[in-house]
Amino acid sequence: MDFVTGPALWLIVLTVGVIVLGGAMAYGMRRNRDRTPSEKVATEVETRRGYEEQDKNPPD
Repeated sequence: MDFVTGPALWLIVLTVGVIVLGGAMAYGMRRNRDRTPSEKVATEVETRRGYEEQDKNPPD
């Protein structure tokens, strides 16, 4: 088990991290693609409403 120390450990950790990040991005893209047009419109409306609410109440 001496090979799993130092730089080899970081290589394993970073490789797993890249794989997990790629999987999360693929999942998000696939899930976003499956939205119906009405869901997309609802998202846009709520986002704009949230931005307008933020503009009315700036942070102190």
